[in-house]
Amino acid sequence: MNARILTAIESLPAELVRWAVDGKANALVPLDQARRAFEHEYLVHILTMTRGNVTHAARLAGRNRTEFYRLLERHVLEPAAFKRIG
Repeated sequence: MNARILTAIESLPAELVRWAVDGKANALVPLDQARRAFEHEYLVHILTMTRGNVTHAARLAGRNRTEFYRLLERHVLEPAAFKRIG
C-alpha cells in the first residue's frame, strides 16, 4: 500500500493516523471521537489563520483566553509553532 497524508501542520494525532492506516477512514466513529477530531482541526485552522496569536484566536472562537489555552492544552497544541506557518 502506498499512502500519503497531506497536512498543513507538522504532526497529526496518533489516533487519527492509526484510524486512517487501519482502513477505517470511511467507518463511522463515535461522536466523542468525531468531536475531538473536529475540535483539533478547528483549533489548528484558527491558530494558522492568526499565526499563533492566542488573543485573536480566542476572540474569533468566541472564547476567553483562559478557556482557549485549556483547549490548546487538551489538544497538545503550542501557539508558537503556528507563528512560522504561512
